[in-house]
Parts: sequence; structure tokens; C-alpha cells
Amino acid sequence: MSKDIAMGRALAARNRLNLFDDPRWEERFEVLIRLTQRTQLIQSLTGTDVRPQRLKDAVDRRVAAMGRDIARPRGIGQSYTAKGFLSKLVDKYDAAYLVNLHYGANGPGAASQAETNLGAALDKRIEVYLQYRSALYENPDDARVSFETYVVLIDGVRNRVVDVHTCQECSSRFVWTLASNVRPTCPVCAIHQQSIESSRRKLAELLGRKPADNCYSLRAAS
Repeated sequence: MSKDIAMGRALAARNRLNLFDDPRWEERFEVLIRLTQRTQLIQSLTGTDVRPQRLKDAVDRRVAAMGRDIARPRGIGQSYTAKGFLSKLVDKYDAAYLVNLHYGANGPGAASQAETNLGAALDKRIEVYLQYRSALYENPDDARVSFETYVVLIDGVRNRVVDVHTCQECSSRFVWTLASNVRPTCPVCAIHQQSIESSRRKLAELLGRKPADNCYSLRAAS
């Protein structure tokens, strides 16, 4: 957990009824476990001091209560240095949408808004990811980029291992890993294969769509 966003972390509740002492974190947790069951990632995103076994038990219990399958993956998950990370053009297209939505008009770098609170940082990730699924896919399960991959992507941009380029043709921002030996190509132009203005309008239309539900709607995250 980065020291500069240690504020607002999810502290363990002292009673057995709740997992966290702040009800806002209880609400975030209910949505978060619909997007990932990887406990190490949950610990990182929440900064919680809840014991790992208690956290695992809570994830399993609540996921089962939702009527969903328990599929808790092991390990730390993907890495932005992996050869296969966002290797397909269609994955890069979705990643371009997520990066444009996450950073907004300022883009990444010195001009972007700093994340100084873990709760606010998680709120943003949940909202961005749910809007991505709502805007690009009728069925959320069809989303090509998982929530875990999105989190890894933003970490890679912040750590300057994933480059963000601006297309000189359509002005879209798109990502490219530094490990790639292939010349960066704008996925927005490549996917649409349309005029520059059409590509710009398409991305602007997608970014302007609003999610069907509030970012804490359990139905939206299902």
C-alpha cells in the first residue's frame, strides 16, 4: 500500500457482526467482491488491517449468500510486465476507453488529480469500471478487460511501466506496455477503421454515456 494514499483505509470492526468499523466500507466491500474475489487485491485496495483468514471467510460467506460461485483465485494475479498483458488490439481498445475515463481531460501525469484517500480511490475505480461495462457491453460478463486487469493497468501507468500515448490522428489516449517491441498503434483508429472525425465522435459518445445504475448498485455490479 502506497504511503501517500494510506488515509481512509478500511479498519477492522471490533464486533463480530461487521467486518469494518465504517459502514461505507461495508458497502464498498459488498460491491467489490462482485468484481473480484482475490483477497490479496482486496487487501491492497482497502488497506485493511482485517486478518487475512477472516477476510477470506467473509468473502466466501457473502459470495455464497449472493448465490454466486466461490472462485477465489490464488496469488497476486496479473502483472503489467507479463508478455500477454493487453496483447490483443481489442483489449487495448477497451483499455483506451478505461484510461480516458479514469483520467478525464487532464490525462495521467502531473496534471492528473492525485489519489490521497483509499476510499475515494476505490470509489473511482468501481465507478469507472461499472461505466465501462455499461457503455461497451449489453452483458457485463462479456467485458474483455476484467476489474483486476483494470486495476493493474492503472498501477502500471502510475509506475510508468505502461505508457500512455495520444493519437495524432483522432486525439484518443491509448496505452502501450514498455516491454512491447511493436510500434504503438492507436486501437481506436484501428478498430473503427473510419475517418478521424468518426473515431473522435465514437470515443466521445462512449465517454459521455452514464452507467445505468449508481456505482454502489449491487445489480449493476452483478
